[in-house]
Amino acid sequence: MKKTQSALNVLIASGSLLATAATSLFAQSNQPESLDETTILANRTETKVSEIGNAVTILNVEELSKQGILYLDEALQFAPGTVSESLAGQRGSASSLFIRGTSTKYAQIRVDGMRVSGSNITTGNFFGGSSLNGLSRIEILRGPQGALYGGDAIGGVLGIYSQKGSGKPSGSLSLEAGSFDSFRTTLSAQGEIDQLAYSLSLGFEETDNDLPFNSFEQSNYSLRLDYAVNDALNMGLTLRGFKSDFNRPDYSSAPAYILGGHDITKSILGTVFAELKVNEIWSSKLTLGIYDESFSSDTLSPFSSTYDADGTKKAVYWDNTLEWNDHHTTTTGVIHERTDFSYSSFFFGLSKDSKKSDMYGFYLNHSWKVTEALTLNGGLRWEDYDTYGDETTWRFSTAYNISETNTKLHASIGTGFRPPSNFELYGFGGGSNFDLKAEQSIGWDAGIDQAFCDGAYTLGVTYFETRIDDRIVGTGFPTTYTNVSGVSESNGIEVAATAHGFHDSVHAKLAYTWLDRSLDEHPENSYALSVNADITGNLEA
Repeated sequence: MKKTQSALNVLIASGSLLATAATSLFAQSNQPESLDETTILANRTETKVSEIGNAVTILNVEELSKQGILYLDEALQFAPGTVSESLAGQRGSASSLFIRGTSTKYAQIRVDGMRVSGSNITTGNFFGGSSLNGLSRIEILRGPQGALYGGDAIGGVLGIYSQKGSGKPSGSLSLEAGSFDSFRTTLSAQGEIDQLAYSLSLGFEETDNDLPFNSFEQSNYSLRLDYAVNDALNMGLTLRGFKSDFNRPDYSSAPAYILGGHDITKSILGTVFAELKVNEIWSSKLTLGIYDESFSSDTLSPFSSTYDADGTKKAVYWDNTLEWNDHHTTTTGVIHERTDFSYSSFFFGLSKDSKKSDMYGFYLNHSWKVTEALTLNGGLRWEDYDTYGDETTWRFSTAYNISETNTKLHASIGTGFRPPSNFELYGFGGGSNFDLKAEQSIGWDAGIDQAFCDGAYTLGVTYFETRIDDRIVGTGFPTTYTNVSGVSESNGIEVAATAHGFHDSVHAKLAYTWLDRSLDEHPENSYALSVNADITGNLEA
């Protein structure tokens, strides 16, 4: 029934898009002049997208909310080259993130500038439980990004940003109810009081889902405070987290499904930051962060098992931007991260372990605006892990804009790596391999972005390819991990299109990905389509 309904939704949306496009072709288009879109993630400083050679997608959370998109894994579908799916198909189950045919472990996730993913931090539960409450924007930077972000950024990097309060104090309350005993509520408040800007969001949801014994319940919260000490110094903090309770039915041997399984996830992230405008050239930002995720899972059928894991990451980031002039900008910084990870598991015996790891790093990136049309970007990074050694990565990208035709040509090439995790080094249940090497990658892409009718329509097409050496795989029980010889490859084409019609009252967006090769069994074709209409000043559909 769900697949049929999804197909019907796509058919209806496709018909609406075609009707909108056909009408717009014969209508006068009065597109308002828009500001250049900017990205923070691509260069670790605010940069015009027109000057970026890497493939990046920016999602506005306010626009997503108007379209009824409320959860992170749903929102990511609207970035080409990206697939985010619930593993069990039900609200509350763990989700995966596949960027350019790679798996979740090859994507780095950053929230308010702090890396929350890593070889020793699970991310499936974070994706499955994260809502868009209290967020302002989401950025997806695709392709190997080791030069700016280090380990685990082989497929790309996901950046999530909390909303900063602005304007007069305001608040809102939303209530939703539906079938399967579903209920959702969100309370939010934001604004500015003198030098203090604040944004607060509290949420709760519950549902029985459409399968028996498959209920889900979650509470979540987010907070951001910014205090402008003076014109040069801004200080603040962010805090966000959730607690979820998810029941998993097991239909392998009815009526054992009544027992099924039970998962509890707790996630909390806190950062404290200070931004200083040292002089006309130099801007500096210091961020201190801590992320903790605990996961407890009990499976009662067909075989009883338990699994408990806790991962904590503490980090310090010192980022600096040097705007030498209108043509040259340098970003540089140093990083320290400490990760504590422990787990215990009972499945035909007890297995448990606890490990710590430290990482230190340094990065340097430079952007050269050669002419008004041509921009070059290049950078490198060095990281040292106490568990196995150090790595150096690099990247280069270029963007060329043809103003006469509203065309942008872009290309990038870069390297990445994924260090072995504690599980892989020490094995699961006892099969250790301390000779494991980090997975190494190189990837490149090239594409064109074209705007039509003064920006009323846009179309972007990008070809990409990623190659990974020394891929780590596990076999047997106790599980032992080894490096596989040879190259693992993913490649394909990304397509992004937008359309605005009826005097900018109708907006349509399409994201499509075709995979020729992928690391695992990913869908060859994937797409997401949305159509949003401003019917009146107060009514949208």
